[in-house]
Amino acid sequence: MANKTGGNPHTLARFAASIVGLIGLILLGNCPVLAQGFAAAITGTVKDTSGAAVPGAMVTVKHLETGLTRAVEVDAAGSYSIASLPVGEYELTAEKMGFQREVRRGINLVVAQEAVLNVTLQVGTVVQQVTVTEAAPLVNTTTTSTSGLISEQQIKELPLNGRSFDQLLTLNMSTANITGSRIIQ
Repeated sequence: MANKTGGNPHTLARFAASIVGLIGLILLGNCPVLAQGFAAAITGTVKDTSGAAVPGAMVTVKHLETGLTRAVEVDAAGSYSIASLPVGEYELTAEKMGFQREVRRGINLVVAQEAVLNVTLQVGTVVQQVTVTEAAPLVNTTTTSTSGLISEQQIKELPLNGRSFDQLLTLNMSTANITGSRIIQ
């Protein structure tokens, strides 16, 4: 039944709800979205054999796939940080006049990883070089979160009944799947 203004009240209510919904979507579309970054970082300290900081040393990282090179100078406390690095394999070089150059190879960075690489420079000339090939996995000492990267090969080889994503959690160290022990109230 039509009202005195000539329009159906249900049609007007739906139209008003549509306008409010549209305005809400426009407002939500303008909100900032925080997402996981795809870059990695390398941080650490540079010290001499006595444990004293080596300020002014140069730390250079080279992405072996693309040749990208980034260099930073160590601060007064002996610390350095190189952020926003693409994932992949890297080579790190630390050097300062009066010390032997140290080269670290086999550094493989994954998504959102912050690798800590502490370097010890030995007294000597820059002509001498110490090369270390990373054998142990990098340990993240900067955050308390546990994360890992599950490769395509691991997913294909895992016998999942129904391919439930929560069973993939057990592939990472120090994780437990507690979804089956939840009590629904």
